Amino acid sequence: MKLLVVTAGLESSTLDPVGGWMHELTSRLAARGHRVTVLCTQPDTDPGSADAGGAQGSQDDPPGVTVWRPAEADRTSALEGLLELDPDVVHIAAPGPVPADLTAALAGRPLLIDVLDWTALCPAGDLLLRPPGEECTQHHPAAPCGTCVGHSRVSAMEPLIALVRAGHRAVAHTSHVRDRSTFALGRGVSLVPLGVDAARFSPTPDPPAHPLSPDVAALVSDRTRRRVVTLGPPTPARRGSQFLDLLVALHARMPGVELVVPGTDPGNPDLLHIHLAEAKELGIASQIRALPRVSSSDLPALLAACDVAVAPGLAPEPLGRAVVQALAVGLPVVAHPSPTLQELLLGGEAGVLVNAAPLARFADAVAVLLADKVARKILGERARLAALERHDVERAIVDTEALYESIRAARRHGRNARRKAA
Repeated sequence: MKLLVVTAGLESSTLDPVGGWMHELTSRLAARGHRVTVLCTQPDTDPGSADAGGAQGSQDDPPGVTVWRPAEADRTSALEGLLELDPDVVHIAAPGPVPADLTAALAGRPLLIDVLDWTALCPAGDLLLRPPGEECTQHHPAAPCGTCVGHSRVSAMEPLIALVRAGHRAVAHTSHVRDRSTFALGRGVSLVPLGVDAARFSPTPDPPAHPLSPDVAALVSDRTRRRVVTLGPPTPARRGSQFLDLLVALHARMPGVELVVPGTDPGNPDLLHIHLAEAKELGIASQIRALPRVSSSDLPALLAACDVAVAPGLAPEPLGRAVVQALAVGLPVVAHPSPTLQELLLGGEAGVLVNAAPLARFADAVAVLLADKVARKILGERARLAALERHDVERAIVDTEALYESIRAARRHGRNARRKAA
């Protein structure tokens, strides 16, 4: 099958869940014999990329996948050129603003719209009310959207939101996102649970082909302290600005505990530096490990080197990829009970669900789990089983292929009907 994927980017070392999943998905589709081309709508942040006749290749690009990263002024012409190759399916997985000229070029094409974040329903993409930082129950367009995220952002999001609501096939990856999207869009949305490679993400992961980075190697070799890892980039939706408060609360309950914060918030890349400076003033700088970049090959070892994973975000989680990876490693997870995390943690059977507001109650639950090795072992085994049963990556790929095939079949049927009518 000839596939064109339009996404923001494929960079995964900042633990961006969308970029990481699209990297994995396109790599596996190419390995299964599909001709996969990716058009990235955002600038490449990988210093190792180089221009190769317009198709910019990076050493971290998915093997067997042709990746285009055109300059902003050339994106529309690049997309139009790729569409002239008549792909069987165009998979739109581009969170954030997509210019009107790009969405206009996509009109009438065989599209699959991927609800990878909340951009289909919210100009901010996270359903988080600013500045209070609370979960928003609205669906754009709504009067408060402009005052929440800014009128310019609302205007920039309109073309993508209009495309999503134009009747194309849509797919979500958790039941909550499917149900909420179905309600907001007024039509059915398919469900394909996210997959994880349980052979790589395991309690005892195999060493990667390349040596571990020094930071991750240090964590793997030193297990003298209890260690907590945050799941997903430290964005406002995940309460990244309060991770230091969480460490202070944990230190008060279990002195010396370490907090590992992997990933980067693209909207606030200096956040981890601020946390480190404040931790130094508080005398706990040695207890916070900030890792702005973690390669996908190092991530299993990083997770396996921790005792408990936490997801204290109050905003609704659209994808949950970091949580699924932690489950596969057999890492006990403590999470705020948003609908998606309730689903991923099987209502509390495969993890601990506790309200993260106030943060003190959440820290209590983490400290209790850190102090109980037997409870961690039991919960980790349940977590691993949940990942194996519900989030097999090969099943996710096959289900995605089935969606592609249904779109291609509908297109063929339409073409045949038009020929007969002519």
